[in-house]
Amino acid sequence: MTTESVGRAGGAGSNRGGVGSAGGVGSAGGVASAGSGLSAGGIGSAGSNPSAASTPSGGGVASRAGVAPAGGLGSAVVVGAAVMAHPRRAAQAAELAAGLAGWGARVVTDPAPGTGPGALRTARAAWAAVAPDATHHVVLQDDVVPCRDFAARVTDAVRKLPDAPLALYANWNSWNGAATRAAALQGAAWVPAVPGEWTPSLALVLPRADVEALLAAVPAEVTGPEADDTVLARELGRRGRRVLIPVPHWVEHADGASLVGNDVYGPRHSACFADDTAEGPDPAGPVAAAPDVLVHLFKGRVQLVLAADTAAPRRVSREGYLRATGQEGRGRGRSARAVAALRPPSGLLGALCEEIWYAAYLMALHTPPGRAPGAGGDRVRLCLRSLVLGGTADRADLRLWARHRVGPLVVLAEEGLRAGFDDREAYGRPAPLPPERLAALPDAALIWSRPLTLEER
Repeated sequence: MTTESVGRAGGAGSNRGGVGSAGGVGSAGGVASAGSGLSAGGIGSAGSNPSAASTPSGGGVASRAGVAPAGGLGSAVVVGAAVMAHPRRAAQAAELAAGLAGWGARVVTDPAPGTGPGALRTARAAWAAVAPDATHHVVLQDDVVPCRDFAARVTDAVRKLPDAPLALYANWNSWNGAATRAAALQGAAWVPAVPGEWTPSLALVLPRADVEALLAAVPAEVTGPEADDTVLARELGRRGRRVLIPVPHWVEHADGASLVGNDVYGPRHSACFADDTAEGPDPAGPVAAAPDVLVHLFKGRVQLVLAADTAAPRRVSREGYLRATGQEGRGRGRSARAVAALRPPSGLLGALCEEIWYAAYLMALHTPPGRAPGAGGDRVRLCLRSLVLGGTADRADLRLWARHRVGPLVVLAEEGLRAGFDDREAYGRPAPLPPERLAALPDAALIWSRPLTLEER
């Protein structure tokens, strides 16, 4: 068992897609009230009875400093934290908790590590460790690396967005990673999490009412293999809660062996980590419009995740999308010249280069006019790098070459961005597919169980 969810990068053993759908991709409704009809300190409040598996870190619970009153809460914001851990990572978790002493961070270990995978079991115990006076509770997994000034940034964000659940990381080859890149192109500081995908749970901040609702919904004696991030998506989605993700992200997933076999998915990193960009996070910055078209590069293959009038997002290959929107053939000449200049050593890698170019092209084509900083910029370049590396992470035969040639491949993606901006200026954004056309497309959740591959082009 580990604090990672089985199949975090998507694949066997996970229950990805279709959970917690709150209106489909692109649903950008306002942030719901954190209260949601629950009384503070009511059902599920476990501050007075933290899990028996919880062990104090750094000499017990330190006092948490309140901050100035925040709109909607009517009292000072008080942040508390827990680190959910497998016993094999106890030292790593204790070190992480010690760095958050101002929040009284506790290490919460798996109550039954010998009984099989149990991320939800440990997660529930970590959420139950909410302090009696906390208005917000942060749960971090034991294998994350916080950015510089992490605690100060989170506290500032909680002050400015007191009613919002905040997920501080998105995997580089997830739909939320794609949404992160779309937000970076808009120059936004936050992006709504994608309904229909799991809720990123490596580092999550919940207002107290959300914690209490979660504890009320999940039995204390957790059984079964369900992953914590799918349960979070379902319960937050059921209550109409909109999770926000910072751009760039405030934690990174550390390198190291997976405890549940996720190494088969390759490296699992942030779509855009704050410490890797000079531009830095801006908790007070704008929230991006939720994208209605997500450009997702997975196993080296571009797929479009589309909003639908159906219960779940739909998927389509980039060729199918270009045909359906009357864009077939557009960009082909520029793409061919850019790929040829890179001199890929095989047909398969040439096809990968074409997919990377078109991924960036389609990202630019769907960026709202007047919102894009262009193909340059530190943050945008970092997002293109994660597009290349994350989009090949699940394929060892592609990943090794992409890592070796990542610099030229990022330049290739920048050329795709420029072409997309040019065509958006000349022709406008593609018109949305009609509802009946969308409904006929496959459920986007199939991306994880039946992904398209380059061999299927």
